[in-house]
Amino acid sequence: MWQTIIAELAHQDVAIEPAELEQLHQAPRIFVYGGGRSGLALRGLAMRLMQLGKMAYVVGETTTPAIQSGDLLIVASASGTTIGTVNIAKAAQQAGANVWLLTTTDVSPLADLAQQVTLLPGKSKNLVGEEQASVQPMGSLFEQSVWLFGDALTLAYMQFAGITEAEMRNRHANLE
Repeated sequence: MWQTIIAELAHQDVAIEPAELEQLHQAPRIFVYGGGRSGLALRGLAMRLMQLGKMAYVVGETTTPAIQSGDLLIVASASGTTIGTVNIAKAAQQAGANVWLLTTTDVSPLADLAQQVTLLPGKSKNLVGEEQASVQPMGSLFEQSVWLFGDALTLAYMQFAGITEAEMRNRHANLE
């Protein structure tokens, strides 16, 4: 089974554009949100962003401040229709923040709200059959894609901003 999953992941070819790196660089603060397993993957990205020296927050945590104009909200929703995620993106947009959507489709309410849409492999948990085929159940491939995109974004930003692993290690939690 591992080989089947690895084979699906090996076919990913999502480019990270210089404009996306610049947007990440310019944002004074970055917020992340996603439901379920997509949200867990974005929590990992928030940790890496903090280690990269960015002010990063997970929406819904008790210490998350109000989003403001110029901030960046990164959301993940395979379908682009997840009601809670749509509402959070609307609130961020109303506050003047930019929205970056990770999704499987650019035709959705979230795609209409987002300034940046990145299409990732996978399918929505709501789709079955041949649409956006994956042998894995529900949204597994998409959720894995979100996690890998976060890792690729981290590496690309390290190169873009000239950040070393040693610098990141200095920002790693030391209360473990």
